[in-house]
Amino acid sequence: MSSDEIIEKIAEQTEASEEEISDEVEEKMDEFEGLVSEEGALHLVAKEYGVQVEKEGNKDLEIDNIVPDMRKVNIKARVLSILDVNTFEKEEEGEDGKVQNIVLGDDTGTVRISLWGEQTKIAEKIEEGDPIHITGAYTIEDNQGNPEIRLGDESQVAIADEDEVPEVSSGSSSNSASEVPISEVATENAQFKVNGMLVAMYPSNPFYRVDPETGDTVRENDDGEYVTDEGKEVEDPDHKLAISGVLDDGTGTVRCVFFGEQARKVLEIDEETEKQGDQDRVEQASEKVVGKELEVEGRTGYNDYFDQIEIMVNNVEQTDVKNQIEELVNILEA
Repeated sequence: MSSDEIIEKIAEQTEASEEEISDEVEEKMDEFEGLVSEEGALHLVAKEYGVQVEKEGNKDLEIDNIVPDMRKVNIKARVLSILDVNTFEKEEEGEDGKVQNIVLGDDTGTVRISLWGEQTKIAEKIEEGDPIHITGAYTIEDNQGNPEIRLGDESQVAIADEDEVPEVSSGSSSNSASEVPISEVATENAQFKVNGMLVAMYPSNPFYRVDPETGDTVRENDDGEYVTDEGKEVEDPDHKLAISGVLDDGTGTVRCVFFGEQARKVLEIDEETEKQGDQDRVEQASEKVVGKELEVEGRTGYNDYFDQIEIMVNNVEQTDVKNQIEELVNILEA
């Protein structure tokens, strides 16, 4: 949303005039002595009025933007290889289960998708080289720490148009992060490190449920039971965090998405609290961390709904933003 759109939305939902809101934004910018940009100040003012300026939405991700513990993942990619079906015995049900892995690729990298049980029939309908479109998937972390795509009850897999999926490049992208002011975070699918103040947090619906043994997402069926996509019943599933916020360094703002451990670090919540799924605690923690100074590192992607670049965070640390910015400016001017 543009600044004018945010001001208009605040005015529509409150008794404040657009002029009064603009004055409050200027006061916020003065209060933080240039550390917060106009957009960041708008987020702070909106929060004080209790107005939600973020909206949710899904977009197609490039593979390099995919990390563990994501929900509602949509991607378009090429089928690089289809591996054989592996069978295993389900201890609880006394019957054989099935799992099959497929390697997908786009021009940013590769990722594995695991098909369980009846999902393996999908592999019978596709061939290596096919362009496919996956919607409503989720990711877990595999044994090597890499993201792995899984399909849920609402996930769909379809053949995509040839011209919608680029040819796969064999090259790999660099993992080194460029440390820049937020105003220079303007490139998709790049690794950046930025420092700034957290000016807004969005803790609504921050949890999803997982099997504590495998990390697989679980869903409640019609009988009120929690089951994984391969049919395993989980009596006491854990919760996993996924939250977003806005970082501001005075030169601009950027939306950051935090998963699992990185979300806990921002909120200063321990793993046990995350597992219990205490939403009240998360909302309280989110209130307290606004204004915190952070160093964030992650890969950028384009969010169609916000019409802007966002950072999928893979590491976050608390820092002294003013000193960091001064050091960075000195480096740039040298």
